[in-house]
Amino acid sequence: TRGVYRPPIKMRAFLRGVSSAVPRAASARALTTLRLPLARYTPLVASTPLSPLCASLRGRVWSLSPPARSMSSDPDVDYFNTVKDMADKGSAEAQFNLGMCYMAGRGCDMDEPQAVKYYTLSAEQGNAEALYNLGVCSYYGRGVEKDKMEAIQWYAKAADKGHTPAQFALGVCYEKGFLPGLEKDTKKAIVFFEKAAEGGDAAAQFKLGEAYYYGRTGVTEDFDRAFKLFKMAADQGLAKGQYNLGMCYYYGQGVENNEATAAELFLKAAVQGHPQAEYQIASCYYTGKGVEKDMDKAVTWFTKAANQSHPVAQYSLAQCYYYGRGVEKDEDKAMQFYKMAASQGHAQAKYWLGIIIQNRQKAE
Repeated sequence: TRGVYRPPIKMRAFLRGVSSAVPRAASARALTTLRLPLARYTPLVASTPLSPLCASLRGRVWSLSPPARSMSSDPDVDYFNTVKDMADKGSAEAQFNLGMCYMAGRGCDMDEPQAVKYYTLSAEQGNAEALYNLGVCSYYGRGVEKDKMEAIQWYAKAADKGHTPAQFALGVCYEKGFLPGLEKDTKKAIVFFEKAAEGGDAAAQFKLGEAYYYGRTGVTEDFDRAFKLFKMAADQGLAKGQYNLGMCYYYGQGVENNEATAAELFLKAAVQGHPQAEYQIASCYYTGKGVEKDMDKAVTWFTKAANQSHPVAQYSLAQCYYYGRGVEKDEDKAMQFYKMAASQGHAQAKYWLGIIIQNRQKAE
C-alpha cells in the first residue's frame, strides 16, 4: 500500500524494574516472564508494555554512583547495600533506586510491596520517576491493589513534573477514552503528545507524526510536520520512526523523493526486527530501488519478514521459490509460503496456491 504503513496498535511502556511483559501479539493479554540482564553498575531497563496505555521510560536507571570498590563477590549485593543505606538516610533518588532493586530482585529477593513502599517514599519527595512507577504498579496491581483510575492520577502527577512517558501515557488515555470516568478528548490527547514530543520522547514523536500524517486525533493532515516528527523519532533509533521516515523519503511526502536514503532507513529499522521494514528493504534489493539489485539479500530479508508473519513477504518469498529467483526452484516451499500468506487472507497467494493444487491434480 502506498504511503506509511499502518501498523496495529502495539503501544509500549517501560517500567523500570518490573520483570514481566505483555506479549507483542495484540490479542495476547497475559503477562509473561522477562529475564532481566544484570550488569555491574550499568543501566538496567526492564520493559513492560502497558497495554492499552503506552509510555517509554528510557535512560539511566541505576543513577547513584557505585562504591569505589566491590565489598563482596556480588556487585549487585554491594549496590543494593549502598543504595539502601542512602535511602534510609532520606535520599529520594536512592529510595527510588531501592524500589527498583526490590522490584527487579537485584541484590535482594524480589519484593513488590517493598518496591512500592520505597517508590512511595521517593514520590512523597516529588520524584517524578517514582510517581510514574507507582502509576504502573497501580495499573497492573504490582505490589498494590489494581486500580486503573488511581494509576491515571499518578501519571498526572508525574506529567505535571515534566515526565515525558507519563505525558505520553495520559495522551493515549485521552485519545482512547477507554477507562471509566475518563472521557475521550482528542484535544487533550494532542496537548500531552506535544508536551512529551517536545520533551524528547521518541514514542510520542512517532505517535504525533502518525496523527499529522493521517490527519487524525483532531489534527489536520500535514506531511511536512509528520516528516519532522518521524525524523526526531528516527534520530533516537526508534525502528518504526526510521521505517516511516523511510517511507516519506521513498514517496516524497514532506521531503524530496530519495530512494537511496529510504533504503538506508529501511535497513536500520530492519536490523532491529521491524517486519514491515524487513519486507521493504527486501523489495528494494529485489527491484534495485535505492540499492544495487541483490536477489540473495532480497530472499534473506523476505524470509525474515515472512517468519514474522508478514503476509506480503510470505507471498513474495513463495514467488521466489516458485520461479527460482534468488533461490533454487522449489514448488513445495513455494506452496508452504503461499499457504501461510493465504491463511492471512492474501488474495494472490490463494490464487497461486489454487494453481499449484490444480496442476498437481491434473498431473495425477
